[in-house]
Amino acid sequence: MRKLLSIMALFVISLLTVSMVSAAPSTLGGLNTSYGSVEIEVNDEKDDSTLLSVEEGEELDVEVELAIESDNADATFDMDGDPLYVPVDLTARNIEVEARLSGYEDEDVVENVLVSKVTEGTEKTVKLKLLVPNDFQNGEATLRVLVFGGNDVIADKTYKLFVESPSHSVEIADVSFSPSLSVKAGRSLLATVLLENVGEENEEDVKVTVAVPELGLSASEYVDELNADDHEDVDEMFLQIPADTQAGEYTVEVTAQYDDLDESVTETYTLKVLANELLAPKTGKLVLAVGPEMQTVAAGKTASYAVALTNEGSASKAYTLEVATGDWATASVSESLVVLEPGKNKVVYVDVAAKEDATAGEHLASVTVKSGSDVLETVVLKANVVQDAGADGSASLRNGLEIALIVLVVLLVLMGLVIGFSRLRKDDEGEEKYY
Repeated sequence: MRKLLSIMALFVISLLTVSMVSAAPSTLGGLNTSYGSVEIEVNDEKDDSTLLSVEEGEELDVEVELAIESDNADATFDMDGDPLYVPVDLTARNIEVEARLSGYEDEDVVENVLVSKVTEGTEKTVKLKLLVPNDFQNGEATLRVLVFGGNDVIADKTYKLFVESPSHSVEIADVSFSPSLSVKAGRSLLATVLLENVGEENEEDVKVTVAVPELGLSASEYVDELNADDHEDVDEMFLQIPADTQAGEYTVEVTAQYDDLDESVTETYTLKVLANELLAPKTGKLVLAVGPEMQTVAAGKTASYAVALTNEGSASKAYTLEVATGDWATASVSESLVVLEPGKNKVVYVDVAAKEDATAGEHLASVTVKSGSDVLETVVLKANVVQDAGADGSASLRNGLEIALIVLVVLLVLMGLVIGFSRLRKDDEGEEKYY
């Protein structure tokens, strides 16, 4: 009986041993076995007992090398063909590498990388960049590098750092734009820059430049002296956005040059330029005037409407006119096709003949002006139909209407120009007053 129990115990133990050997190396803890290795170095230094000297604003280079050796043993079998040893999968998966700089304003500066897989027989190098903040407290600090496999810590290494300020270092602390980073073409962009000296030495003759390279624009100012650990406002800088600038987004570069102009720092921003309708070059714009739009006409008589067309564009343009009425009248146009050179105008007459049986009251007709297949304008004409045979429906008013319409068109164009330039002047005065 004892012999039987001993045999059963050995059998159970052998099963558990095979299970553990098969499972352990394939887990995330594979690097904990004799088959895996982890090497860590910071700024090319492997010895964590060395005190590393770093400067504010410096990048720490953290390098972690993960490796898994290959299990080259072949599978072996007993006389009955049962396996005595089977090579296992030593691939490690989902390994997290983390670098943590402690001691910055009651919080840590952290960078991490997740490695999805390290294959058996290979090495994988993980690189992290950890920036020491410019306002990091001078003195001793710690950098801890950890490698995780699931919830297990595979490697943990702590370096001691000594942080100090660089001799020369200037930062662009803040930039304000007025009216904003959205400006109409033809307007001015004002930039106000705040500098901070985060170095140990005072700086003299710091040059600050605001530029929009794509538009060939730039403006510069100098700061005579910028003391260590101090801030300084730079004089306002203006950039005049050309009136013909195409609408779109442009890059604004703000650069500060210091340490005898040998060092520099640059910040970039996105400027949105909006088209200025008042200053934009004219295209094929049509000015339309109708006089009068409302007429009284007797049933069976004709009302004559004068339509004045003016081409305010920079090229000749052909216009077609189409008239539509209901069943209360018929209509005709003196010229259905009008070709106008830039700045020229033309008066076209639309005759609307009310039918004998047209009902009394207000009726509508429409005139559509096209350029090719594009509809430019649609004008609604109104007619008050009466049963008064004495109503004047003759074309004797045409000359008077033509003169009146031409004067009206000229006045409309002049008023548009005056209003446009008045608005432009007010906008500019408002900007100058604001600045």
